[in-house]
Amino acid sequence: MKLEVRGIYSTALIVLLLEKGFEIINPTRSQVERFGLNSRGDADVNITDSNDRHYIEVRGESEVVESIIETLREGLEDLIVLRPIKGEKASMAKIGFPTEAKLKLDEFRSRAAYTVPWHHYCRAGGEALSSMVSFAEDLVERGLMDPDEMSKMFDEQVRKMIPRLRAKIGIIHSKLDGKRIKIGPGMVIWRRDESVKIQRRILGCGVYDGLEVEKNPGDYALTEVKRLEWWMKTSYYNISGIPKGSYYNICTPIALYPDHIHYFDLEVDVIVKPNGEARIIDVEELEKAVEEERIQEDLMKRALKIADELLSKQP
Repeated sequence: MKLEVRGIYSTALIVLLLEKGFEIINPTRSQVERFGLNSRGDADVNITDSNDRHYIEVRGESEVVESIIETLREGLEDLIVLRPIKGEKASMAKIGFPTEAKLKLDEFRSRAAYTVPWHHYCRAGGEALSSMVSFAEDLVERGLMDPDEMSKMFDEQVRKMIPRLRAKIGIIHSKLDGKRIKIGPGMVIWRRDESVKIQRRILGCGVYDGLEVEKNPGDYALTEVKRLEWWMKTSYYNISGIPKGSYYNICTPIALYPDHIHYFDLEVDVIVKPNGEARIIDVEELEKAVEEERIQEDLMKRALKIADELLSKQP
Protein backbone atom coordinates (compact mmCIF):
# COMPACT_ATOMS: atom_id res chain seq x y z
CA MET A 1 0.00 0.00 0.00
CA LYS A 2 1.84 3.04 -1.34
CA LEU A 3 1.10 6.46 0.10
CA GLU A 4 2.15 10.01 -0.72
CA VAL A 5 1.88 12.23 2.35
CA ARG A 6 2.04 16.03 2.47
CA GLY A 7 1.06 18.79 4.88
CA ILE A 8 1.43 19.91 8.48
CA TYR A 9 0.65 16.45 9.88
CA SER A 10 2.92 14.54 7.45
CA THR A 11 5.84 13.68 9.75
CA ALA A 12 3.60 12.40 12.55
CA LEU A 13 1.44 10.43 10.12
CA ILE A 14 4.45 8.85 8.45
CA VAL A 15 5.77 7.67 11.83
CA LEU A 16 2.43 5.99 12.57
CA LEU A 17 1.85 4.60 9.06
CA LEU A 18 5.35 3.18 8.65
CA GLU A 19 4.91 1.27 11.92
CA LYS A 20 1.77 -0.31 10.44
CA GLY A 21 3.48 -1.48 7.24
CA PHE A 22 2.48 1.23 4.75
CA GLU A 23 5.05 2.34 2.16
CA ILE A 24 5.70 6.06 1.74
CA ILE A 25 6.68 7.14 -1.79
CA ASN A 26 7.67 10.39 -3.53
CA PRO A 27 9.12 11.83 -0.32
CA THR A 28 9.90 15.50 0.23
CA ARG A 29 13.44 16.56 1.16
CA SER A 30 12.61 16.61 4.88
CA GLN A 31 10.98 13.17 4.62
CA VAL A 32 14.16 11.81 2.99
CA GLU A 33 16.29 13.32 5.78
CA ARG A 34 14.07 12.09 8.62
CA PHE A 35 13.14 8.63 7.36
CA GLY A 36 15.66 7.71 4.66
CA LEU A 37 12.87 7.29 2.11
CA ASN A 38 13.65 7.09 -1.62
CA SER A 39 10.82 5.23 -3.40
CA ARG A 40 9.16 6.87 -6.40
CA GLY A 41 6.08 5.95 -8.38
CA ASP A 42 2.30 6.09 -8.43
CA ALA A 43 0.58 6.31 -5.06
CA ASP A 44 -2.44 4.20 -4.13
CA VAL A 45 -3.54 7.04 -1.83
CA ASN A 46 -2.64 10.71 -1.42
CA ILE A 47 -2.87 12.40 1.98
CA THR A 48 -2.95 16.22 2.15
CA ASP A 49 -4.20 18.99 4.43
CA SER A 50 -7.70 20.29 3.82
CA ASN A 51 -8.33 24.03 3.56
CA ASP A 52 -9.36 23.83 7.22
CA ARG A 53 -6.10 22.75 8.84
CA HIS A 54 -7.96 20.76 11.45
CA TYR A 55 -8.61 18.07 8.79
CA ILE A 56 -6.66 15.98 6.32
CA GLU A 57 -8.01 14.60 3.04
CA VAL A 58 -7.31 10.99 2.10
CA ARG A 59 -7.91 10.17 -1.58
CA GLY A 60 -7.37 7.01 -3.58
CA GLU A 61 -8.15 3.30 -3.67
CA SER A 62 -11.13 2.59 -1.42
CA GLU A 63 -9.60 -0.43 0.31
CA VAL A 64 -6.43 1.49 1.17
CA VAL A 65 -8.41 4.54 2.36
CA GLU A 66 -10.35 2.26 4.74
CA SER A 67 -7.10 0.70 6.01
CA ILE A 68 -5.70 4.15 6.76
CA ILE A 69 -8.86 5.17 8.64
CA GLU A 70 -8.72 2.03 10.78
CA THR A 71 -5.00 2.53 11.46
CA LEU A 72 -5.50 6.12 12.55
CA ARG A 73 -8.44 5.15 14.75
CA GLU A 74 -6.26 2.65 16.59
CA GLY A 75 -3.76 5.36 17.49
CA LEU A 76 -6.13 8.34 17.76
CA GLU A 77 -9.42 7.46 19.44
CA ASP A 78 -11.15 10.82 18.98
CA LEU A 79 -10.94 11.09 15.17
CA ILE A 80 -13.76 12.68 13.19
CA VAL A 81 -14.25 10.78 9.91
CA LEU A 82 -16.25 12.13 6.98
CA ARG A 83 -16.76 10.20 3.74
CA PRO A 84 -18.05 12.64 1.10
CA ILE A 85 -17.08 10.21 -1.70
CA LYS A 86 -17.19 6.45 -1.16
CA GLY A 87 -16.96 4.24 -4.22
CA GLU A 88 -16.04 0.65 -4.99
CA LYS A 89 -12.60 1.48 -6.40
CA ALA A 90 -11.85 5.05 -5.35
CA SER A 91 -12.95 7.15 -2.42
CA MET A 92 -12.14 10.23 -0.40
CA ALA A 93 -12.38 10.77 3.33
CA LYS A 94 -11.87 13.88 5.43
CA ILE A 95 -10.36 13.12 8.81
CA GLY A 96 -10.57 15.70 11.57
CA PHE A 97 -8.07 15.92 14.41
CA PRO A 98 -9.52 17.30 17.65
CA THR A 99 -7.11 18.78 20.17
CA GLU A 100 -6.34 15.51 21.96
CA ALA A 101 -5.50 13.89 18.61
CA LYS A 102 -3.18 16.80 17.78
CA LEU A 103 -1.34 16.36 21.08
CA LYS A 104 -0.99 12.63 20.40
CA LEU A 105 0.36 13.40 16.92
CA ASP A 106 2.99 15.59 18.61
CA GLU A 107 4.21 12.45 20.40
CA PHE A 108 4.45 10.53 17.11
CA ARG A 109 6.30 13.39 15.43
CA SER A 110 8.81 13.66 18.28
CA ARG A 111 10.06 10.16 17.40
CA ALA A 112 11.42 11.52 14.11
CA ALA A 113 12.36 15.15 14.87
CA TYR A 114 12.51 17.68 17.67
CA THR A 115 8.93 18.83 18.29
CA VAL A 116 7.82 21.74 20.45
CA PRO A 117 4.84 21.22 22.77
CA TRP A 118 1.55 22.12 21.07
CA HIS A 119 3.16 21.69 17.62
CA HIS A 120 0.05 20.64 15.67
CA TYR A 121 -2.26 22.75 17.84
CA CYS A 122 -0.32 25.84 16.72
CA ARG A 123 0.17 24.66 13.13
CA ALA A 124 -3.61 24.48 12.75
CA GLY A 125 -4.12 27.91 14.33
CA GLY A 126 -2.94 30.07 11.42
CA GLU A 127 0.16 31.21 9.56
CA ALA A 128 1.59 33.34 12.39
CA LEU A 129 1.51 30.50 14.90
CA SER A 130 2.77 28.03 12.31
CA SER A 131 5.75 30.29 11.63
CA MET A 132 6.42 30.52 15.39
CA VAL A 133 6.64 26.71 15.50
CA SER A 134 9.05 26.57 12.55
CA PHE A 135 11.29 29.26 14.06
CA ALA A 136 11.48 27.57 17.48
CA GLU A 137 12.20 24.11 16.07
CA ASP A 138 14.77 25.49 13.63
CA LEU A 139 16.70 27.09 16.51
CA VAL A 140 16.94 23.72 18.24
CA GLU A 141 17.82 21.81 15.07
CA ARG A 142 20.65 24.29 14.37
CA GLY A 143 22.01 23.78 17.87
CA LEU A 144 21.30 27.36 18.90
CA MET A 145 18.88 26.47 21.69
CA ASP A 146 18.70 23.67 24.22
CA PRO A 147 15.68 21.45 23.40
CA ASP A 148 14.49 21.13 27.00
CA GLU A 149 14.72 24.88 27.56
CA MET A 150 12.90 25.60 24.30
CA SER A 151 10.14 23.14 25.17
CA LYS A 152 9.64 24.79 28.54
CA MET A 153 9.58 28.30 27.07
CA PHE A 154 7.26 27.32 24.21
CA ASP A 155 4.78 25.61 26.52
CA GLU A 156 4.69 28.70 28.75
CA GLN A 157 4.06 30.97 25.77
CA VAL A 158 1.20 28.88 24.41
CA ARG A 159 -0.50 28.74 27.80
CA LYS A 160 -0.36 32.54 27.95
CA MET A 161 -1.72 32.77 24.39
CA ILE A 162 -5.30 33.87 24.94
CA PRO A 163 -7.27 36.71 23.33
CA ARG A 164 -6.70 40.22 24.65
CA LEU A 165 -9.35 42.14 26.56
CA ARG A 166 -11.78 43.85 24.18
CA ALA A 167 -10.41 41.83 21.25
CA LYS A 168 -12.96 40.71 18.68
CA ILE A 169 -12.82 36.97 18.07
CA GLY A 170 -14.81 34.35 16.22
CA ILE A 171 -15.99 30.96 17.42
CA ILE A 172 -15.40 28.20 14.85
CA HIS A 173 -18.05 25.56 15.47
CA SER A 174 -17.12 22.43 13.44
CA LYS A 175 -20.00 19.96 13.19
CA LEU A 176 -19.64 16.18 12.98
CA ASP A 177 -21.20 16.25 9.50
CA GLY A 178 -18.43 18.52 8.19
CA LYS A 179 -20.26 21.85 8.39
CA ARG A 180 -18.15 24.73 9.66
CA ILE A 181 -20.14 27.47 11.39
CA LYS A 182 -18.54 30.76 12.38
CA ILE A 183 -20.27 32.37 15.36
CA GLY A 184 -19.69 36.03 16.14
CA PRO A 185 -17.55 37.97 16.21
CA GLY A 186 -17.78 38.60 19.91
CA MET A 187 -15.78 40.77 22.29
CA VAL A 188 -13.59 39.47 25.10
CA ILE A 189 -14.83 41.12 28.30
CA TRP A 190 -12.89 39.02 30.84
CA ARG A 191 -9.76 36.87 30.81
CA ARG A 192 -7.78 34.93 33.38
CA ASP A 193 -5.19 32.15 33.10
CA GLU A 194 -6.51 30.02 30.21
CA SER A 195 -10.13 31.22 30.29
CA VAL A 196 -12.10 34.02 28.64
CA LYS A 197 -15.64 35.37 28.58
CA ILE A 198 -17.01 36.60 25.26
CA GLN A 199 -19.99 38.90 24.77
CA ARG A 200 -21.84 39.12 21.47
CA ARG A 201 -25.02 40.86 20.39
CA ILE A 202 -27.95 38.94 18.96
CA LEU A 203 -29.16 40.55 15.74
CA GLY A 204 -31.86 38.19 14.51
CA CYS A 205 -35.31 37.13 15.62
CA GLY A 206 -36.85 33.73 16.22
CA VAL A 207 -36.58 31.22 19.03
CA TYR A 208 -33.55 29.87 20.91
CA ASP A 209 -33.46 26.17 20.03
CA GLY A 210 -34.07 23.93 23.02
CA LEU A 211 -34.81 26.82 25.34
CA GLU A 212 -38.08 27.57 23.51
CA VAL A 213 -37.62 31.25 24.40
CA GLU A 214 -38.16 34.12 21.98
CA LYS A 215 -35.06 35.67 20.41
CA ASN A 216 -35.09 39.45 19.96
CA PRO A 217 -32.71 42.08 18.56
CA GLY A 218 -30.89 43.65 21.51
CA ASP A 219 -30.45 40.31 23.30
CA TYR A 220 -26.87 39.41 24.09
CA ALA A 221 -24.94 36.22 24.83
CA LEU A 222 -22.10 35.59 27.28
CA THR A 223 -19.92 32.59 26.42
CA GLU A 224 -17.46 31.18 28.96
CA VAL A 225 -14.51 29.30 27.45
CA LYS A 226 -11.54 27.49 28.97
CA ARG A 227 -8.70 25.95 26.99
CA LEU A 228 -8.95 22.13 26.73
CA GLU A 229 -12.34 22.05 28.46
CA TRP A 230 -14.88 19.59 27.01
CA TRP A 231 -17.73 22.10 27.17
CA MET A 232 -18.52 25.79 27.05
CA LYS A 233 -21.42 27.67 28.57
CA THR A 234 -23.43 30.32 26.75
CA SER A 235 -26.02 32.35 28.66
CA TYR A 236 -28.58 34.55 26.92
CA TYR A 237 -30.02 37.83 28.26
CA ASN A 238 -32.52 40.39 27.02
CA ILE A 239 -31.61 44.04 26.49
CA SER A 240 -32.30 44.75 30.18
CA GLY A 241 -30.01 41.95 31.39
CA ILE A 242 -32.80 39.53 32.38
CA PRO A 243 -31.70 35.88 31.80
CA LYS A 244 -33.33 33.94 28.99
CA GLY A 245 -31.56 30.62 29.66
CA SER A 246 -28.26 28.86 29.11
CA TYR A 247 -26.64 26.20 26.92
CA TYR A 248 -23.80 23.89 27.88
CA ASN A 249 -22.32 22.85 24.55
CA ILE A 250 -20.40 19.55 24.81
CA CYS A 251 -17.46 19.50 22.42
CA THR A 252 -13.94 18.20 21.91
CA PRO A 253 -11.31 19.99 24.06
CA ILE A 254 -11.39 23.66 23.13
CA ALA A 255 -8.51 25.24 21.20
CA LEU A 256 -8.09 28.86 22.27
CA TYR A 257 -6.18 31.08 19.83
CA PRO A 258 -5.49 34.85 19.92
CA ASP A 259 -8.20 35.61 17.34
CA HIS A 260 -10.57 32.64 17.42
CA ILE A 261 -11.77 29.52 19.22
CA HIS A 262 -12.06 26.11 17.58
CA TYR A 263 -13.66 22.81 18.59
CA PHE A 264 -15.63 19.93 17.11
CA ASP A 265 -19.23 20.03 18.34
CA LEU A 266 -20.35 16.70 19.82
CA GLU A 267 -24.03 17.49 19.13
CA VAL A 268 -25.39 16.82 22.61
CA ASP A 269 -26.16 19.87 24.80
CA VAL A 270 -27.47 20.63 28.27
CA ILE A 271 -30.00 23.45 28.34
CA VAL A 272 -31.19 25.39 31.38
CA LYS A 273 -34.44 27.34 31.00
CA PRO A 274 -35.11 30.64 32.77
CA ASN A 275 -37.14 28.81 35.44
CA GLY A 276 -34.15 26.58 36.23
CA GLU A 277 -35.46 23.49 34.46
CA ALA A 278 -32.52 21.60 32.92
CA ARG A 279 -32.31 18.71 30.48
CA ILE A 280 -30.06 17.03 27.93
CA ILE A 281 -30.97 17.46 24.26
CA ASP A 282 -29.89 16.08 20.84
CA VAL A 283 -28.59 12.72 22.08
CA GLU A 284 -29.98 11.13 18.91
CA GLU A 285 -27.66 13.28 16.76
CA LEU A 286 -24.66 11.98 18.66
CA GLU A 287 -25.87 8.38 18.34
CA LYS A 288 -26.35 8.92 14.60
CA ALA A 289 -22.71 10.02 14.27
CA VAL A 290 -21.64 6.70 15.81
CA GLU A 291 -23.97 4.71 13.57
CA GLU A 292 -22.52 6.44 10.50
CA GLU A 293 -18.96 5.77 11.80
CA ARG A 294 -18.07 9.46 11.95
CA ILE A 295 -16.92 9.00 15.56
CA GLN A 296 -16.20 6.02 17.77
CA GLU A 297 -18.48 4.82 20.54
CA ASP A 298 -15.99 5.70 23.30
CA LEU A 299 -16.14 9.36 22.30
CA MET A 300 -19.95 9.25 22.45
CA LYS A 301 -19.83 7.71 25.94
CA ARG A 302 -17.45 10.40 27.10
CA ALA A 303 -19.71 13.15 25.77
CA LEU A 304 -22.77 11.65 27.47
CA LYS A 305 -20.91 11.31 30.77
CA ILE A 306 -19.94 14.98 30.62
CA ALA A 307 -23.54 15.93 29.82
CA ASP A 308 -24.77 14.00 32.88
CA GLU A 309 -22.22 15.75 35.10
CA LEU A 310 -23.21 19.18 33.78
CA LEU A 311 -26.88 18.40 34.25
CA SER A 312 -26.34 17.71 37.93
CA LYS A 313 -23.78 20.44 38.72
CA GLN A 314 -24.50 23.29 36.28
CA PRO A 315 -21.22 25.12 36.97
